[in-house]
Amino acid sequence: MTAQDLLRQAIELIQDGETATAVGMLHGLLDDSELDDKGRAAAYVWLAESREDSAFKIRCLARALEHEPDNRQIRQGLEQLKSAPPRPNWTPGHTDFDEMPRVVGILGGMNGLASGVFVNSAGLIASTSYALGGAEKLTVTLNETRHLPGRILRRFPAQDLALIETSIKLARAPVTAPPSLIADGTSFVASGYGGVKLRGALRRMRGKRLASWLGTTVPLAQLPDAGGNPLYDDRGHLLGILTRNVDAAGCALAITTSCVLALAEGERRDRQLMPNTDYCRQCGGRTRVRRFGGRHCETCGAAQPIDKAAVPQGDKLAALYGEDAGQTCSHCGARAGHYEGRCLRCGRAQAVAALARM
Repeated sequence: MTAQDLLRQAIELIQDGETATAVGMLHGLLDDSELDDKGRAAAYVWLAESREDSAFKIRCLARALEHEPDNRQIRQGLEQLKSAPPRPNWTPGHTDFDEMPRVVGILGGMNGLASGVFVNSAGLIASTSYALGGAEKLTVTLNETRHLPGRILRRFPAQDLALIETSIKLARAPVTAPPSLIADGTSFVASGYGGVKLRGALRRMRGKRLASWLGTTVPLAQLPDAGGNPLYDDRGHLLGILTRNVDAAGCALAITTSCVLALAEGERRDRQLMPNTDYCRQCGGRTRVRRFGGRHCETCGAAQPIDKAAVPQGDKLAALYGEDAGQTCSHCGARAGHYEGRCLRCGRAQAVAALARM
């Protein structure tokens, strides 16, 4: 197949919505010496069509014009983009809802680039727990020139969900689809940061324990990143986000927007009831041990940053760890229990014989 044939194939893929595959082909063609100047100009023009970012489009059309300087259509398109009024910069505490992207990029996670979506007017973003892993702070990318810091409030590994706090305030919350209107066969578009769009259909999961999940026809291998891709129906309503969880056929499962909002509300209540808590990077939950001078998360036993100013409060830590139910530590005598062979109070490894008696 010639370079021109591959270019035509890439253009057809973009027209069919298979942007990720087409972008890879276009980049390969631009490195191919067999493509002439006219073909290179066309490749850059269609590469510009793969993303909504105006700055990216300007760069692509400028490169196209280098290869075909007499092309009036390319020149006019470039001039129109340059003369368009710039969008306002993002400022903490203020934004125009009409400018809000349907999908954002999440950088700084433990498993690479992820997508995410704003889920309420307070600027809360939902993405995947898998993508972020043990990170605490990260960067939310609205486009190539607009970035803002994000902080993980909580992760829910079982749902593959992470909630990220930002300084953005929205004029109104995104429009979501009521659970009662989500039916088998509902068509959707899954948006990936960078312009990738996956098309598929939903199927409701059966059973009370599966009410928060949506089956999809999107194979996990097709996800363009580490997940968190928002699903929109043909009316632009937010249905949910893609996770790394899969069904028996290997297709990605989506967590419903209503479940995301319920977990976010639960997190808000927890912070109100337990204001002096910290985010545990290991299990994704909230821990109170630092305020009482403890060293390990009461949920998973992972070591926490030490607060040197906090005075250990034995009675509070005993209640937090449930010491009456645990085996006595051979080192410190606490009955806090053990996690992976280490005392939850002092963090020291226990003798194998002592653990065998538990």
